[in-house]
Amino acid sequence: MHTPHEYAPERASPTTTRNAVSPMHVCLILDNTSLTDTVVQALEKAGRHRLTVFHDLSELTQSTLTPDAILIGLQQFTALRENEPMVYLRLSRRSRIVVVLSSRELLDAAHILAFADAWVFEDINVDRINELLDLGLEGHCLMPKQFLSRLGVDEIRLTLLPRLSEPEFETLRLLGQGLNNRTIANQLDLSEAVIKSMVRSVLSKLHFRNRTEAGVFAARQQSALQQARDGRMAQQHQPLSRSA
Repeated sequence: MHTPHEYAPERASPTTTRNAVSPMHVCLILDNTSLTDTVVQALEKAGRHRLTVFHDLSELTQSTLTPDAILIGLQQFTALRENEPMVYLRLSRRSRIVVVLSSRELLDAAHILAFADAWVFEDINVDRINELLDLGLEGHCLMPKQFLSRLGVDEIRLTLLPRLSEPEFETLRLLGQGLNNRTIANQLDLSEAVIKSMVRSVLSKLHFRNRTEAGVFAARQQSALQQARDGRMAQQHQPLSRSA
């Protein structure tokens, strides 16, 4: 069984110690080793924190530590909320919880991120982890500017297009032309009931609130959808390589 690893800040000189603030205790339980190493290095570089790294969720839930902040990966946080709700309540009362995730996970995680005190995006602003941690302790979150515009959210949705089946993808494109279910069904040679089901699936997979929002997205991103469609067609017609 792994034991938590603890990292202490470098010892300060006597003159600075008199004026120094006691180091903040930060616990980490992230979704992969590479991300853990990156965050630990960034926090150690600042030399302002006492760090404890947990290797799995059970170590965190069984720990008696009372850290100032818990940096937790999205997968770990989701498991904590769904499987250990009472532990989550206990931890959230005594520590600030900061979720670390990637930007493409934002829409999927929107329903659960409200239960965290702050978020850090590993592919956008993890290099500012010390600043973001300070903000998180004050109950604030620094949201990357691209998420505050429609085009920024569009970019996230474009990365999720591979989730759609071929008929679902075509349904989305036709929604962008303002077509109703019957017309889409005629164009795709499918039943209206099937199209109705696929519209619901598109809304769910790309996190649209309604078909109007999906249609506006498809119209706004017409060229990007066409490029994605061309890419799909190229993959389908790519010859299989023969092994030697």
